[in-house]
Amino acid sequence: MKVSICGCGWLGLPLAKYLVSQGFDVYGSKTNLEAAKQLESVGIHGVELTIPLDKSHISSEMKAFFATGLLVINVPPGRRTVQSHEYIASVLSLSMAAKDNGCKRIIFISTTSVYGNMQGEITESMQPSPDSELGIAHYKLEQQLRDIWGDDLVVLRLSGLIGPNRHPAKFLSGRTGIKGGKSQVNLIHLDDCIQAITSIIVKSPGVKTLHLAAPFHPTREAYYTASALKVGIELPIFEEDLTPKGKVINSERTIKVLGLSLKHPDLAVSALDIAKP
Repeated sequence: MKVSICGCGWLGLPLAKYLVSQGFDVYGSKTNLEAAKQLESVGIHGVELTIPLDKSHISSEMKAFFATGLLVINVPPGRRTVQSHEYIASVLSLSMAAKDNGCKRIIFISTTSVYGNMQGEITESMQPSPDSELGIAHYKLEQQLRDIWGDDLVVLRLSGLIGPNRHPAKFLSGRTGIKGGKSQVNLIHLDDCIQAITSIIVKSPGVKTLHLAAPFHPTREAYYTASALKVGIELPIFEEDLTPKGKVINSERTIKVLGLSLKHPDLAVSALDIAKP
């Protein structure tokens, strides 16, 4: 089966490598030609691709990329502030190119930020209520892609990503006056993201909107402080406040539908590759 992955970065590249190891014919995109060519060394057909796409300038390589059994759209806005309308237009240009060139199915990697500041336990069937530019943009994309692809689209909302050289404790190390210390964390490890996406590719599940978080929800203050102590970096300092506990992403249905056994259900004791800053 041919699978294309738009966005071979921190998540997309290890996903592509794993799929190659499982016998899939994998195409992957990078934003410059040199990086795209480097993908060939690990068995991935590399394609240079930048968004938004110009429909009148789709190369033969891009056409081959989009003529696929399944396209994984894994294009986060990035660390810099991005106008939501620009991000939406960019992702929709990918969708249009895929549709025009014979793609059969789409997996859109979304985010649990579509639930905004909802409180308590959040299940997959609950109506999102985004309250940030990031969350609003992703939810609008989910809806527009659903209008285009119908049941040929699976939306996978991921919680905070954690794994090799990526740990939230690094981003908060040494900061003071941090708010929301009493809210609970919602995180998911890279390894479990990969097995979830692979299961969606193989199984084509009947449930078309899924979300994923480890069943591990200590407070932000407790978790980030313990993590900083574990790797010997400067502690974060949280404000004393009465912030509510916030949302808890319950992924039991997704885990059952996809037949997953999480490799990192307890992120407090997982063997994470946390590099010191």
